[in-house]
Amino acid sequence: MSDLIGSFLPMRTSLKLKVRFVMVGIWNTIFGYMVFFILDTFFEDIFTKRYFAYMSAMILGQIVATINAFVLHKYVTFKSEVKGKGIIPEFFRFCMTYVFTFSLGLVLLPFFVEIVHLHPRIAAAIVILICTLISYVGHSRFSFSPTNKK
Repeated sequence: MSDLIGSFLPMRTSLKLKVRFVMVGIWNTIFGYMVFFILDTFFEDIFTKRYFAYMSAMILGQIVATINAFVLHKYVTFKSEVKGKGIIPEFFRFCMTYVFTFSLGLVLLPFFVEIVHLHPRIAAAIVILICTLISYVGHSRFSFSPTNKK
């Protein structure tokens, strides 16, 4: 009987990890979109070209959201115990995953706005959802992977 229960423990741990990732992801998605929305609204009045407003908001919003996401994923989702100088390579791996999704966002946002003709705020919401799904795979298999904690 204990073997049967023991076989479910890894699944339970994996499920808890996914739930934490989803909860942090939901928060970071809301947080990142709020930062984008506020910055876009602010920049809309400053820049004469709409493109500069929403792209500036995206870049600055991504930086703020990435730092927020790293802290939450490190300590809440993956409960990483890496400390001191070891945080630097962990943060670098985390950022590499975000560089990929950020680059994808830089391509997708103008595509949805300029080609598909969606409003920048709606397009940003779509891009955020796509990038969130991709980031789960990257963070779980690369950024905070147990094999990288050596």
